[in-house]
Amino acid sequence: MFNRNNTATRKKIISLSFLILSDFIAIFVCFWLAYFIRSEILPNLFSVFKKVHPQVWPNFLNNFYVASFWIIIFAYERLYTKRFPFWGEVKILMKSSSISFSFILITIFITRAHQQFSRPIVIIAWLLSLILFPLFRYITKSHLVKWNLWKKKLIILGVHHTSLLVLENIEKNKTMGYEVLGLLDDDPSKIGKKFQGVKVLGPLSELENITKTLKSNDIMIATPHLPRKKLKELLSKCENISDSMWLIPRSGDFITEGVEIEVLGEVLTLSIKKNLAKPWNIFMKSAFEKCLTLVALIVLSPLFILISIAIKLNSKGPIFYTQKRLGQNKRMFNIIKFRSMYLDSDEKLYEYLDKHPEKKQEWEKFKKLKDYDPRVTKVGNIIRKFSMDELPQFFNILQGKMSLVGPRPYLMDELEGKDSFIGVISKVRPGITGLWQISGRSEIPFEQRNSIDEYYIRNWSLWLDITILLKSLKVLFSSKGAY
Repeated sequence: MFNRNNTATRKKIISLSFLILSDFIAIFVCFWLAYFIRSEILPNLFSVFKKVHPQVWPNFLNNFYVASFWIIIFAYERLYTKRFPFWGEVKILMKSSSISFSFILITIFITRAHQQFSRPIVIIAWLLSLILFPLFRYITKSHLVKWNLWKKKLIILGVHHTSLLVLENIEKNKTMGYEVLGLLDDDPSKIGKKFQGVKVLGPLSELENITKTLKSNDIMIATPHLPRKKLKELLSKCENISDSMWLIPRSGDFITEGVEIEVLGEVLTLSIKKNLAKPWNIFMKSAFEKCLTLVALIVLSPLFILISIAIKLNSKGPIFYTQKRLGQNKRMFNIIKFRSMYLDSDEKLYEYLDKHPEKKQEWEKFKKLKDYDPRVTKVGNIIRKFSMDELPQFFNILQGKMSLVGPRPYLMDELEGKDSFIGVISKVRPGITGLWQISGRSEIPFEQRNSIDEYYIRNWSLWLDITILLKSLKVLFSSKGAY
């Protein structure tokens, strides 16, 4: 035990040292690049910027306390001790870096040191830090995991939807360093089987022996279905044998954002914020998206013209296609798309399904045809692959009918018999992109899309929207799940 603890402590110290060194290097690179941009690029582009005195940047960086302030803020935010998923860490890094730069600018203003400390350099360095800190951290953690220094070996108790979701997210966030050695469950039919590549090693009663055999004292309890008495007994057992312990509550896969822990006497409660119901948040989301939309329309205007010409040359019919969709407050609206189908698309679909009955199941499950869709034109195939048929929906955003990010704009016949779900999604505007698009798009069964949209509405935050937009770019270029 002593040797194992000694090894674990040594790994923590080495990992901590690498992370701090990585952050110092990131700070150095941010200011070096900022100085180069201010000194060599901006004066050549804008006459208002004069050449910077060569000693401004070195004098600034030589003040060690400036760089150290970042490390103190990062340490306060537990960036050296807690494991965050990638996008969660990006959010905290941006927040911490912004606090640090704000402190520097305030210091410059108070001390009137603008002659020595170039404010443009500080601002450029801050903008660079929003990209470079996450990049340096990702590279550093990837290597620490590869070198087996940042790994944390887990045993997960329970095999059901929640624990499998944990496995899926651990696989997606490899820089967190979690490695699941095995699962435990009391269901005899599951013992010995593998779930997402991880084997069920035995029943919960074997926990102590299995932790000793695997030399792992980190336990994640994902058994919210257990009766209160049994769960309490399991918690007591885990406390005696574990170094670290996590308990996933019943709502663990349902509500994750905007939740605060509150203690009422001896009772633990989760305070759930209805973020997207607050007027200020709605205004902030709308203003943010409309600004992005206006910029996007200006930048993409040449692409709009090219797609319009291609559609006209490829097949008969209008350039745009409108369709009734469910909007906010259960109001129907006309969604605008580039036309990607033939005018007689319905007839082509029914004829194709009659000839290929095996495709009917695929249609019923996904409401899509994956390999071949007889309704889609040649140009339609291309613009659908990269979701370019959705671009005219920017006009729906300016009309106030849609959002950049939101639940899927559903057809009414898709939601037949789902009155409770309609009540949830109609509280907000549908979006051009959303959680289901970045989670697999048309590869996701229709019922699962409903759950994803419900999750988004209950867990909205502006950062979640930003994350979805950034991930949407990756999905867009990969064309995965686009049919």
